[in-house]
Amino acid sequence: MSDPDGKTATGADRQMVVFGLALVAAFLLAVFLPDLVPAEAHGDVATVAHARVVSIVQPSPNPSEAPFASAQLFASAQPLASASTSPVPSDAATNPGESPAAAPSSQPATGGVQAAPGPGGAGSGQPLQAVVQFIDGPYAGQEGQGIIQGPSGALELPDYRPGDEVVVEIDTAPDGTTSMILIDRWRLPLLEMLLGAFAVTAAAVAGWRGLRAIASLALTLVLTLRLFVPLVIRGWDPVALAIVFGILVTTLSFMLTQGINRTTLAAIAGTSLGLGVTGILAVVVTGAAHFTPAQGSDQVIYLAQLTNGSIDLSGLLLAAVIFGGLGVLNDVAMTQAATVEELHLANPALTPWQLFGRTMNVGVSHLAATINTLVFAYLGTALPLVVLIVLQVSNMAATVSEEGVAVEIIRTLVGAIGVLAAVPLTTAIACRWVVVPAGSAGPAPEVPAAEVPGEQPAP
Repeated sequence: MSDPDGKTATGADRQMVVFGLALVAAFLLAVFLPDLVPAEAHGDVATVAHARVVSIVQPSPNPSEAPFASAQLFASAQPLASASTSPVPSDAATNPGESPAAAPSSQPATGGVQAAPGPGGAGSGQPLQAVVQFIDGPYAGQEGQGIIQGPSGALELPDYRPGDEVVVEIDTAPDGTTSMILIDRWRLPLLEMLLGAFAVTAAAVAGWRGLRAIASLALTLVLTLRLFVPLVIRGWDPVALAIVFGILVTTLSFMLTQGINRTTLAAIAGTSLGLGVTGILAVVVTGAAHFTPAQGSDQVIYLAQLTNGSIDLSGLLLAAVIFGGLGVLNDVAMTQAATVEELHLANPALTPWQLFGRTMNVGVSHLAATINTLVFAYLGTALPLVVLIVLQVSNMAATVSEEGVAVEIIRTLVGAIGVLAAVPLTTAIACRWVVVPAGSAGPAPEVPAAEVPGEQPAP
């Protein structure tokens, strides 16, 4: 690559080009890749919107004095309440000196709002509600009133305050009326700040290679959401798809971050073989365990109801096992291949067998930390289950045989075996490809004859 004056472009220029091309590729795939999910697979999906809490509507302790709606309803063809709407003051319904008719309405003053009788006053199941103003989307600038819930439903209500930004779920009934539920807080600004801190840290520590890793991550996420998941929904075999997709993502990631060379190719080959071992072992072991299709997962049961059996649920969970070990496989494979290259450059006189032995010494030392990484990754997702077992289990042998526990143990062990297999496989491939024999297309580094053991300098 040269500039108009004929000067060779700097390495930073090339790094910038690679980084930019990767980001452009991720953007183009995200925008222009057609939606591969069948239209009928979406089903009746509720609309979610971004809103801000205007006020909290306190439930009345006496339902006969101030009835509240179980959810504030509005006709879909009519606008929501105007921004000037005021909710009922929390003490309006509790003042014994006022009649119910004189109390201000708890509903917005304008719009197609309808009130349905609530289940009762405070302490009798009446839900807490809030007035919100929509920030963007088709309802931007309008207000409505809905039930306050949270990620756990009504079991633990968030402490919302006026001004808090929230996510509102809008459900449309068959008769056209619409209800609202405040389901969670709006956390996008925090996530954006954390992503920015991650990018700055990666650039400060790893320079352009760190930025290329971020571009690779963006490309991986786009391919996962726009290609892998839609193909699974279409009924493709999740296990085979996970292995092929894992190899594709590994190839793109390594080429973007490490470039195209023999070390990268060896790491890709080692990762591919490790994925194959993990996939085959996962199929065999889960078949021998006779798990149910759900494998103890509530999400899978809900997914089965949502898709009417169009997805291979057992295969989907096996694909999750493969993906769970992919990151560690990438780490191990690239570490082994890079170690082979560095040892060869440090001492070109080493034979492939000597390189294999010394690199395996490094790999074995690395494996303890690697296996711990994999185990703690799975433990992190199952920690509440582990605490529950410690508190309530009286027969540990019987408990570990139960599906919900055995699934997690098998996932961890299968992933660990795949990682262990990748270490010698990647090392052997790298030793074969990095040490180029004499007479091949790529000449081996020149070594003075006196430095080669058992050989005398030529006269």
